[in-house]
Amino acid sequence: MLKTLPYNALRTLEAVVRLEGFGRAAQDLNVTQSAVSQHVKQLEEWLGHPLLIRRSRQTIPTDQGARLAQAVRAGFGTVQQLCDELRDSKNTEREGLLVATPPGFGFIWLLPRLFRFDAAYPTIPISLSSDPTSQAPNTSDADVILSYSAGGFPKMHAQTLMSETMSPVCAPELAAHIHSVDDIAKHVMLLDTMDIPDHLSSWAFWAKEVGVKLPHSPRTRKFGQANMVVQAAISGSGIAMGRGPLVADALQAGMLVHPFPEFAHSQFSYWFVCKHEALDSPSVLAFRDWLLQEARA
Repeated sequence: MLKTLPYNALRTLEAVVRLEGFGRAAQDLNVTQSAVSQHVKQLEEWLGHPLLIRRSRQTIPTDQGARLAQAVRAGFGTVQQLCDELRDSKNTEREGLLVATPPGFGFIWLLPRLFRFDAAYPTIPISLSSDPTSQAPNTSDADVILSYSAGGFPKMHAQTLMSETMSPVCAPELAAHIHSVDDIAKHVMLLDTMDIPDHLSSWAFWAKEVGVKLPHSPRTRKFGQANMVVQAAISGSGIAMGRGPLVADALQAGMLVHPFPEFAHSQFSYWFVCKHEALDSPSVLAFRDWLLQEARA
């Protein structure tokens, strides 16, 4: 019989090694950094070996960690291939397309634009999924994955949909009272729960990139999804880290403004990901080309 293996922890280790960091692995798996850290710690305790060398800017696998991650990648790849064959042998081509998307991106950027795709392609219905399992190429049953990550999609077709710049945003009436970075301490810093483990991770990244120092202990409010953070900023509840595609429409409408002129280029991008054979589908190609056109716009 098979031993009771910690499959989630093994999958997490593979993501950390492949993406060279806990934060990028968390984004790829659509979980928090604390969950990633906990899975790796439990796996190290279970095996009795250190698997990762943690440094301030980089995470490096030990020999054991590298070997295990490679084995996981190979094993899960074989399982995925067999599952695909079994599913394909039973199912004919799905009517329309199932698109996996991060919740915030799907709600804020994609959904308001889909009416244009519906108008151009009325015979291709689009269904959206924000289930975390649908974001993982090894387990997803989606036709297309829209991934927010640093890349790294072995055996998959992947194209950069759009890059991302970052700078704080807030409501115009709140911005009138902000004259320097120190003024952030007078207001509430709005955070996505993805930022909780290194609880100011996106803010810390922006501050480092643009060369400013954040207040030591700002007041914070945390939300479960990026769209909730953006809506809270629009309502005047505080200052959020504005990630380009998620705040572009609100900025254009004047509901949000940038209180500071400094912008950082994010380490993450939005990706169009699918199986190579999916590109044989006219529906997938039509959706990809439409997405790239909307991203350029």
